[in-house]
Amino acid sequence: MVKIKSNTDGFRGINPVVTMGMFDGVHKGHEALLSLLVKKARESEGESVVLTFWPHPRIILEQDPGNLRLLTTLEEKTFLLSDAGVDHIIILPFTKELSRLPAEEFIKQYLLGKIGMKHLVAGYNHRFGHGGITKAQLKELSERYHFGIDFFGPTLVGGVKPSSTTIRKLIADGDVWEASKLLGRFYSLKGRIVGGRRLGREIGYPTANIKMEDPLKLIPHDGVYACRVHLLGQYFGGMINIGGRPTVDGDSGPKSLEVHIFDFSREAYAEEITVEFIKRTRPEIKFPNLEALKEKLKKDEADVRMILKNSSIL
Repeated sequence: MVKIKSNTDGFRGINPVVTMGMFDGVHKGHEALLSLLVKKARESEGESVVLTFWPHPRIILEQDPGNLRLLTTLEEKTFLLSDAGVDHIIILPFTKELSRLPAEEFIKQYLLGKIGMKHLVAGYNHRFGHGGITKAQLKELSERYHFGIDFFGPTLVGGVKPSSTTIRKLIADGDVWEASKLLGRFYSLKGRIVGGRRLGREIGYPTANIKMEDPLKLIPHDGVYACRVHLLGQYFGGMINIGGRPTVDGDSGPKSLEVHIFDFSREAYAEEITVEFIKRTRPEIKFPNLEALKEKLKKDEADVRMILKNSSIL
């Protein structure tokens, strides 16, 4: 069972094999690196260690934190890293003091001094320490301080290098289907169901209004999406609308996340809900009246049910 620590104090591990990074999204590239990490640890009869950081450095260093959006919350990231089969996860608090530490000092103080690292698995484009460090410099440090090193990657998925930046852009553009290929799973949002105006019920399409749990979580581009919903211990198909509800609230309405859950008729206010985004079916549209909206929703439902059927989602 994975052991999770919120700092490096008192860490104990057997012949630790370490990798480190933000691991936002824990995508297919990360998964391949973690697989190598676990393999190297087993070969050396050691234990695999993932060192990650929180909060995100951009928040601490005040690098446009207002526009920062992440693929995974800390809870989601920790779960996905645990699911990769590693032995230890260390969530190191990121501070301004830490950001000023040169790579060599970080290796000496943290990786060697506190973790006792025997081997480092480094991503091909991972840079750390104040001012960064090159591959050649890192190799030289491994020889000087007597730890093994492997450089991993890049991995290709359909000819594309998975990266958190690439995946964020796809999702921000609404292309959740392509993003899912690089993630290795469907992108999801988690929140709680809150009360709404119940207008959807009046036109035959009741919706669950979702309040997000983490304001840093990236929300896909406005529009209608086919989705899978996890609610009350069960999975359902559904369609979710993201946007300002222009037909009802005009062009300046607040952004909302409203999901119509197929074959579900229970009250579920305040319940936790997870929505997995399968595919965007259309942009948000302003209709002349509610009747036109209702007719379009019928077409949306038929399109979404076909997507779910063809994709064998449920």
